[in-house]
Amino acid sequence: MARLLFAGYIALLLLLLVFQNSNCKDTNLCAPSCGNHTISYPFSLKSDPLNCGNPFYTLHCEKNTSTVLYLDSRKYYVQAINYNNLTIRVVDAGVIKNDCSSLPHFSLTYARLGNSRSAYTVTTTTMTGLDYIRFPYTWFQYKETRRKWIPEYKPLPLSQMMIFINCANPVNSPLYVETGTCLNGEKSSNVSLLRRSYVNVGGMKASDLMELCRLERMTLLPVKDYKNMSYKEIHSQLAYGFELSWHNSRCRRCPYGCYIDDSNRKHCVGGQN
Repeated sequence: MARLLFAGYIALLLLLLVFQNSNCKDTNLCAPSCGNHTISYPFSLKSDPLNCGNPFYTLHCEKNTSTVLYLDSRKYYVQAINYNNLTIRVVDAGVIKNDCSSLPHFSLTYARLGNSRSAYTVTTTTMTGLDYIRFPYTWFQYKETRRKWIPEYKPLPLSQMMIFINCANPVNSPLYVETGTCLNGEKSSNVSLLRRSYVNVGGMKASDLMELCRLERMTLLPVKDYKNMSYKEIHSQLAYGFELSWHNSRCRRCPYGCYIDDSNRKHCVGGQN
């Protein structure tokens, strides 16, 4: 029996060595790019061998020209990947540049991307090193600040909420930006001609929703000041795309999560690296 176990152990070691060697060779088969985007770890393409990247960061390449990210099976075109600050910029497949009547195909909320809007300390954090499995992408990055002698970690927003609203009656409120001819009238078939269309940028409370108005969909925009912007100007930012962080991919060995310093370097909460 002991000899059989020893033989089995040796056979398992040989199999692991063969698998490891094959993986090392397979790295030459990893696609270096798709269109204008460089593809490096943790990213890989769906057509790549399994060892090319982290499976939670798989991208798709269409006709070797367009790089696609699927979030919950929903399609977003990749506009840029920044390997220095650990961000990826994407745009909903339904949004078309210079066509203000085009709308996102899908709703996307903070909750899908790591719903954390408050600061925490090492004694109050609920983050773990496995957060990258639940939230491989987030709409923020944690930064360290000092609160007396206790380090505090605050989310730095990369994107902000945009809400599409339809109303039966005209609305006069600074929270509502009228979409004008883009989504009202004969030019657009996206909304009923009997209703008026608005957007809100930055979020709103339930009490801010006017009577006979309803929320149609939500999406994300780049973080900036949208005050006094027209809907066409806001739509151009929508077509530019919003940023997501993939810093959670660096947190796997951090039991309490991690944060990014001003030089875009990763550190584990609590000082463990």
